Amino acid sequence: MSKKSTGLNINGVLIVNKPKGPTSNDVVQVLKRRTNAKKVGHLGTLDPMATGVLPIVFGEAAKFSQYGLDSNKVYRARIQFGFATNTLDAEGEVVAKQAISLLRERDVMSVLKTLTGSLMQIPPMVSALKYQGQPLYKLAREGKEVERPPRPIHIYSNEFLSLNATAGWLDIRVHCSKGTYIRSLAETIGEKLKNLAHLSQLSRESSGGFDLSRALPLQYLEEKVMNQPDFFDSKMLSIDSLLIHLPKIEMLENDCMMLIQGKKVSGKAGDFCGTMRAYFKDGPFIGLVTVEQDGVVSAKRMLSPAATGMRGSSDFGQ
Repeated sequence: MSKKSTGLNINGVLIVNKPKGPTSNDVVQVLKRRTNAKKVGHLGTLDPMATGVLPIVFGEAAKFSQYGLDSNKVYRARIQFGFATNTLDAEGEVVAKQAISLLRERDVMSVLKTLTGSLMQIPPMVSALKYQGQPLYKLAREGKEVERPPRPIHIYSNEFLSLNATAGWLDIRVHCSKGTYIRSLAETIGEKLKNLAHLSQLSRESSGGFDLSRALPLQYLEEKVMNQPDFFDSKMLSIDSLLIHLPKIEMLENDCMMLIQGKKVSGKAGDFCGTMRAYFKDGPFIGLVTVEQDGVVSAKRMLSPAATGMRGSSDFGQ
């Protein structure tokens, strides 16, 4: 007989401003302990040295995690020239040093322009991608290096922020697609400027439409959850906040219940067909549906019947 999971059925999304030091999973475990939630996860790993926006999903919100993982991101990054590390960032061991070549703003701007748009990028060895079933970072720890095929990425903007040619560092802001490794981008920028380089600072400013203005510091959350349990409820966003980029459809209660049970319903052909976020008419979010050209609606990813009455209604879904 399987052991029943314990904890509270909490459903929703919390935006955390991750501090430097803990892993993304460390943040998940802290919040799971503090809230006694049954199921907690995160949307998009941040390395221990990185800070910034880390969306945390509770309960049934995890059903829609992929939409957060697939979203575009915005990072502020500092690139340090003069030496390279085995991890391409400040946490690694120095593997090469070199006198810093002349750094000029116009040259930097030119390089950033070439690294904008659709590109192919080779993932770093220290990453969670797998090679023959083994994560690359585990192979890297063993001193092994394997060939990694380049992967398509898209950099929507590569913004110059500041340059200190004397100290040898460059600050940029990168708006990019999923799967973009800023560490690898830092190395490439260095190569194009004829310098060794590594990523020395990184902050995620936006992920899936959530930015730092909505993110709460982890320590602040820990203190508030311990002393003011109601505070946690007030900061939890509803599940459909992950899906605001999708069009909305409202349906009658009977049709909604049929969809939750996995049945198709006949609808009215409209201007849109494809994936839509579905709601009870004038009521809560129930899940994602697929709308065909003839108006037939079928369930794609639905909340459980109990979760349709979850705490809080979205202020995004209007």
